[in-house]
Amino acid sequence: MPHFRFLISRFAFFSLLFFVLTSTPTILASCALTSEESQQLRSNSDLPNPLKAEVIGIQDGDTIELKFIYSGKKAGRRMGKNVRIRFLHVNCPERGTPFYNNAKQFTSEKCFRKIVSIRHKGEFDKYGRLLGEVVLPDGKVLNKELVKKGLAVHFKKYSHDQEYANLEIAANKQKIGIWTQPGMELGHL
Repeated sequence: MPHFRFLISRFAFFSLLFFVLTSTPTILASCALTSEESQQLRSNSDLPNPLKAEVIGIQDGDTIELKFIYSGKKAGRRMGKNVRIRFLHVNCPERGTPFYNNAKQFTSEKCFRKIVSIRHKGEFDKYGRLLGEVVLPDGKVLNKELVKKGLAVHFKKYSHDQEYANLEIAANKQKIGIWTQPGMELGHL
């Protein structure tokens, strides 16, 4: 009888060993997904709204890049790449113009390497950038903060939002940021 117990114990031991050796790589692989791989798993679904992700790049005052890969057809030439956000309602100074660096620096200070929420309608521009409002960790909307600080204008060509229009008028009256420059017109840079 002791020999039979030894066989059962030996059989159980080798069965367990076989299970551990064959299952461990699969278990470890599923547990060891990097954040980038887990982003990939979400990338083919519709964009969440709001979209929450870390800001990993600042292109200029009104364009940022998120650590979130989107493979939807709407992204056009940016399909399968990190999502870029083009701020709705606003337009910041372009490279080489006064206050370009100020706007880019302000955007960077407010959101770089932070988790932000993007409110959007799932619309992309011709460059494959998602159009949206950037909600900062403190709840403020970065798009509005740029206009308040005189670092962006209300982009009337694409927006009819009265709140942005009013923020621009207030910044102009205070003569801050871009409004210190002679010849500035409301809604135009």
